[in-house]
Amino acid sequence: MPESMPLVNATQPQHTFGAPIDPYYGLPERIGIGPLRIDPLSVHELTRRLIGHTFAPGKTNHVVTANAQFYVLAEEHEDFRRCVGEAEYVCADGISVAVACKWLGRKAVARIAGVDLISYLCAESVPLDLASYFLGGKPGSAAQTASIMMKKYPGLRVAGVSCPPVGFIQNPEILSEVIEAIRAAKPSIIYVALGAPRQEFFIQEHIRPLGIPVAVGVGGSFEMICGVTRRAPVWMQNSGLEWLYRWAQEPVRLANRYLIGNALFSFYLARHMVRQKTHPKSDD
Repeated sequence: MPESMPLVNATQPQHTFGAPIDPYYGLPERIGIGPLRIDPLSVHELTRRLIGHTFAPGKTNHVVTANAQFYVLAEEHEDFRRCVGEAEYVCADGISVAVACKWLGRKAVARIAGVDLISYLCAESVPLDLASYFLGGKPGSAAQTASIMMKKYPGLRVAGVSCPPVGFIQNPEILSEVIEAIRAAKPSIIYVALGAPRQEFFIQEHIRPLGIPVAVGVGGSFEMICGVTRRAPVWMQNSGLEWLYRWAQEPVRLANRYLIGNALFSFYLARHMVRQKTHPKSDD
């Protein structure tokens, strides 16, 4: 990557994307919503900050794209809550988390879906010749996603793709092969599509030691980009009904996640709202 390309401060005039932002300049305070802390960044500012991190390799900056499932997992599992809390960036992937920020944190935040963040980062990677790595997803989806991104953004450099079998993390031999492939590829950005909470723990335990500048947990984004999973119309995304559209496509597999998960999310959210009213100075 060209070392001569300057970083800019977030206060300078911004174009559609513009030059990378110094990621350590003026980072706004996170918004607390129960067990999660959300970064109130626009998608443009987040993208430019992440690109800025590629100027200083050696440390991995973990990006969590949080939705209602993350909220519930963070409520119920201390190790996951700690893992997400240690991530450098936590954005609101789901509209439910964005709404929770407004209700609990009393501040509006932008929804930044993982599937969109992939495109934004790939677009910004081209002029800087940054290498991307696509890991996980259903069989073939990582390679298809890489191919689609290369066609959409001519000149995108793909350092590698890998779609290891389910449960590979528990297989020392396969896990070692995957990690060595990533190490040898030396990407600037890696997209990890293993689903929550596996992808967050994988980034924390196996990607951080490699020092890859940016690691983004993207869940089922590869399948959406490939068209295996259809994305909801924009009006459903904006109205908070994307979950219903996805559930309609895979009613059996997603029943537990959306029916029980959304009910738990509503319960935990309501509980924190009550606690805020009764103990307004307490920190959940």
